[in-house]
Amino acid sequence: MPSKNQSAIPENASPLVRRLGRSVLLTSEEVDFLETMQVNQAAVAKGDEFIQDGEPIRVTFLVRRGWVIRYRITPAGRRLIIGVSLPGDFIGLHVNFIHSSIFSAAALTNSSLALIEPVRLLEIHRRFPVLASGLDWMSVRHSNILSEHKVSLGARNAAQRILHFLLELWVRLEQVGLANDKGFELELTQEQIGDCMGLSTVHVNRSLSRLGKDKLIRIDKGAVTFPQASRSIGFADFDERFLMDFAPRPDSHFGNKGIPRT
Repeated sequence: MPSKNQSAIPENASPLVRRLGRSVLLTSEEVDFLETMQVNQAAVAKGDEFIQDGEPIRVTFLVRRGWVIRYRITPAGRRLIIGVSLPGDFIGLHVNFIHSSIFSAAALTNSSLALIEPVRLLEIHRRFPVLASGLDWMSVRHSNILSEHKVSLGARNAAQRILHFLLELWVRLEQVGLANDKGFELELTQEQIGDCMGLSTVHVNRSLSRLGKDKLIRIDKGAVTFPQASRSIGFADFDERFLMDFAPRPDSHFGNKGIPRT
């Protein structure tokens, strides 16, 4: 049972609180601070851009609902998606140390964002050392995701690359209660998957067809499932350690790799 200073995570907690609460028992004061930090909210319609490459970035964004993409446009006009932000993810977490954005960001779906003033992040470091460590963990995790994408670009074929990316999304969504032990709802088109993975739409289509025929993945009306998860993990060279929780969870139903075996 929690002590009098500790709090179980409420059912209606924000994705950020749910994510951190998976690993550490937050105090009621910490939960309240994280939730009140998100009171300044903005709705962003599907397709709307809210950060422009090179423009000043003055607040940290926290995705509360929906999917967001971060991307760069090359001089030749090619869009490269450098990251997909899901509920509970920060965008511009270290706004105190940067003056302008090095990417653009737009809502992939109708989304809700919390706009967090830099002073609130500084307050976390002054008052709540556990939460401050949680922010550091989220920064490391973000770096891990980018590193794993680079491995995919250099060392995995197209089918492995795509499957690894979809397994990553599965784990990330499960960590905030937005996926089940079978799979998740995919909000990306084949073109957008290609922009994430450095592949043409034709190459994505062929690779997904191959993965489906090999029973490594099933996509039905946007629902992604993994009929033989163990085979999918092995084929994609997927090691979930790069998506580790804030602290170890020996009671995880996912086991060592984080994804249920079938």
